[in-house]
Amino acid sequence: MARFLITCLLLLSSIASAQPLELVTVDKNIYALIGPMEQRSENNLANNANFGFIVTQEGVVLVDSGGTLLGAKAIEQQIKSVTDKPVTLVINTGGQDHRWFGNSFFIKQGAKTLTSIQTQEDQEARRTAQIESTSAYTGSSWQGTQPEIARETIEQITELNIGGVDLVLIPVGAAHTGGETLVWLPKQKILFSGDVVYLDRMLGVGPQSQHLSWLEAFKVIQQLNPEVIIPGHGYPADLEKAEQDTLAYLTFLREEVGKLIEEGQDMSAVSSIDQSRFSYLKVYQEIHGRNAQRVFEEMEWE
Repeated sequence: MARFLITCLLLLSSIASAQPLELVTVDKNIYALIGPMEQRSENNLANNANFGFIVTQEGVVLVDSGGTLLGAKAIEQQIKSVTDKPVTLVINTGGQDHRWFGNSFFIKQGAKTLTSIQTQEDQEARRTAQIESTSAYTGSSWQGTQPEIARETIEQITELNIGGVDLVLIPVGAAHTGGETLVWLPKQKILFSGDVVYLDRMLGVGPQSQHLSWLEAFKVIQQLNPEVIIPGHGYPADLEKAEQDTLAYLTFLREEVGKLIEEGQDMSAVSSIDQSRFSYLKVYQEIHGRNAQRVFEEMEWE
């Protein structure tokens, strides 16, 4: 019993000392949780991303569940600062670890987990690799984490009414990850974009990304014309800001890499691309070079 109590105290201490999520009220009963724009770590509990929740008459709808068990508990703490209603539904917007590694914590409390079939397939495909990397990044904060993919799926655009709130789930396919899912509130014109939109920090085009279909996914957002976008990373903003920080950068990389390929250059030439117009974005120094390399890899085989 004493050992159990010590473990619980250590877990609570870890949550309290971790870099906090910033609670932002977006609209009545609609909230964003803004995570730090940095690499996963023991301190941030792999919650280095954004999350959100909607308080309905029937309970709380949570958008993305955190990167570890402690990360999920940190999210729950923020929710409890607003409402005593339980989380009844968790929607995963993507297959990245912090979008779904906290699912099991909320499932044990009775919540359903839901995403698109494309997102679920990506979760399953990269589960083992992400467990290895995230557990290494988070160290002792990984304790107790049991990643579980979303249990329920949709295959196409799906309209839901939960506790009087209209939601639309929109699968948009591969972008930052192998299957992204938008969460749209049509009456409020508010969009939870997941990792289709990055604001304030540079997006990552990784091995799991597909930049060309990412551009197509962004077109879906433009058609929705949201008034507020809660991005996967960064602070909520309007569509114009999203076009500047995400769309313009992806388009720029594709155009510049395309020029190099037309000239017969090899991948080493991507270092000559001047990306400084996007240097205002956080983590620019760490990530801009490999973004160009990844786009080159993709375009070589188009």
